[in-house]
Amino acid sequence: MDRGLFFPVPVTLSDGSVFCVADVIQVGDFLLHHWPGPDSLSQSRARRACLRFLDGQATPLEVREAFEEAAEEVGILVH
Repeated sequence: MDRGLFFPVPVTLSDGSVFCVADVIQVGDFLLHHWPGPDSLSQSRARRACLRFLDGQATPLEVREAFEEAAEEVGILVH
């Protein structure tokens, strides 16, 4: 299975540590199981991008960009 590898996106976890999300599968897991805030429009877009990737309708870069936007919105994107 193509995991949709991309240049890692560093995010801050609830314990203050930094985790690097490096593929579409990790994005999906993070959005479903580790998201730090309430659902938002940008988080929903990132989830949809993951599903579109699995259906062959989005690139890993599109998923990465949607995830970065959502992570930025909730303040967990590490610059």
